[in-house]
Amino acid sequence: MPSAASSPSADRAYRPLQRDSGLRLTRCQCRAGRHARPVDEQHQAFSVTLVERGVFTYRSPAGQAVLSPGWLMLANDGEGYTCSHEHNDGQGDDCAVLGISAQRMDELQSALGQRHAGTVFRRASLPPMPRVAALLKTLLADGDEGFALEETALAVVSAVQRTLNDESAPSPAAAQSERALAAARHIESHATEPLSLDEVAAAVGLGSFHLMRTFRHSMGVTPHQYLIRLRLLRAVELLRESALPVTSVAYEAGWADLSNFIRTFQREIGCSPRDFRRSDRKMLGTRTPAPSSR
Repeated sequence: MPSAASSPSADRAYRPLQRDSGLRLTRCQCRAGRHARPVDEQHQAFSVTLVERGVFTYRSPAGQAVLSPGWLMLANDGEGYTCSHEHNDGQGDDCAVLGISAQRMDELQSALGQRHAGTVFRRASLPPMPRVAALLKTLLADGDEGFALEETALAVVSAVQRTLNDESAPSPAAAQSERALAAARHIESHATEPLSLDEVAAAVGLGSFHLMRTFRHSMGVTPHQYLIRLRLLRAVELLRESALPVTSVAYEAGWADLSNFIRTFQREIGCSPRDFRRSDRKMLGTRTPAPSSR
């Protein structure tokens, strides 16, 4: 699954949604099968891609990772890359791509007090970032209103770079271990249910402490952080696409305690669930959330 401005493929269909000088929001559908041969390609712009559905492997000079819903694929202008689909379900994958030209990235970096020499993203990917997903889903749902695309681009790049610049954050391994991937898939399948670390560990044949160490090294976050982020992504989806009360959203997303859900949502997304449902993009774009959940 490439950036919106990369080489064409017969397996992909791009649907441009919004465009403004140097910025582009695109929906990309890839229907490559599990046995499709990987092709060497090149990114023609910087991009932050949100995986919405499906699983695929992404390889770039910055690393390699198996990406699933909620993960962010990062691309630098001019980088070579390949994608393969050996882990998918035969239905391909869907992504939302925020493409940024080199000139616009220079402007964004300047506004953020950063400088770069061609490489902005030094990792190939990041584990789910509910705040970034919320920003992009708000833009996808509401369309281009005023300066929404510019504001979203600034907020997304700012959030991604804060994570990249956090030296305490572990870097995902160049190749994720099979046990960590199996644990991640188990968490994804049961994220909205009561789930214990012992259950996940037993499902992949590891002890709990061994799983925590392996998972964090391979995925870049702890099993608990991964679970919470998946539940937040589900909550964002329900708040945007359903009329369920906030209490029902919390329970449907996997929380047993409403107050815990509201506190976590506020901390990670930067606003309350009710404010997010009102699509207060200005609040999402300007508030700085507290550090990531433990």
